[in-house]
Amino acid sequence: MTVAIEFASSEDLRTALGRWLEDYGHSVHRQVPCPDGGMVDLLTPIYAVLCPPTLTPPDLWAAVDSIQARQQNFPDQRPVIAGLTPETEPEAAYDIAEQLKAKGIEVWFLDQMPPFVEYFTGLTAEPLPEARGRFNRRNPLAGCLISVGMAAILSASFWLAYRILDRHQLQTSTNSQENRAWEQLHSAVEVWDMDTALASLDRLSNSRNPCVSKFADRFETSLKQRGADGFRDINPIKRALNMEESCRLDIREYDFSQ
Repeated sequence: MTVAIEFASSEDLRTALGRWLEDYGHSVHRQVPCPDGGMVDLLTPIYAVLCPPTLTPPDLWAAVDSIQARQQNFPDQRPVIAGLTPETEPEAAYDIAEQLKAKGIEVWFLDQMPPFVEYFTGLTAEPLPEARGRFNRRNPLAGCLISVGMAAILSASFWLAYRILDRHQLQTSTNSQENRAWEQLHSAVEVWDMDTALASLDRLSNSRNPCVSKFADRFETSLKQRGADGFRDINPIKRALNMEESCRLDIREYDFSQ
């Protein structure tokens, strides 16, 4: 039986999936824009994930077109389409998922992946403040019964779930929390990931090093005032603090660096 899960919106689904991947050591960027238009919902060193509104056959094929158009921008990542088992035409969705394997595209039916289901159950049991009321359990009777003939197809989803946590689980950094925040920030700056950058700056603003906390405050202000263009200020802010405060902030070069 499919585990009954529902989200208030596609954004909430992306939030839960992103947190789940992060909890297992993946570095996750959200809503990453592509140079030729469009965006990838979640980007990790391993996966480029698209989360369509549903996984019905029409939405699945539309997602295939979208992810193939963006794949050239992320050649090192595995293309993934993620979502919940549709209430209508579920067997047709499973058939399409099997066809897409031959194209190198993975389909994650999240409500059939035990590790994600366990994580989701924890969210609904003790939801975080920003998640309260947004992640919900459906009436168990709303779950779709899986026919015996579909068992072989669905076993691939279960195997995939464990593979994500085993073979492809990233090694957790042994550096300090502050060093990890720096690395997340620099990684976010490379792809102009605003959400991750601001989250990293929030942690750096609490640093005991006054140079680090001042940098975090200035850079956060720049991003909030200038939007994406504020990413260009990262090195000028570092250089200014290095001169004004005798700081030793590391200068990294980016494609947009001056």
